[in-house]
Amino acid sequence: MMTHEQLRQELHNFIDGKDRSLEAAGRLEVALDRLFPDDEEVADVVLALASYRPGGGEYLYDEAQIAKLCQWLLGRLPTRELAP
Repeated sequence: MMTHEQLRQELHNFIDGKDRSLEAAGRLEVALDRLFPDDEEVADVVLALASYRPGGGEYLYDEAQIAKLCQWLLGRLPTRELAP
């Protein structure tokens, strides 16, 4: 399972344009769903990630929209790992 720090790095990679692949979006989707199963705002981001395609399209999110959501998520993440 991805840690909060690994999630933070994945989010930075997407925001910075280092990895905006469908695979990266899929990793983020799974990690967010596992790390924040009861957070409805995060669930909305998970849904957006599931609807992501580079270049966007009808009813799809593009890179800029997902990068903005990733930036928002960074502000919500704890700065340190939570104790198990």
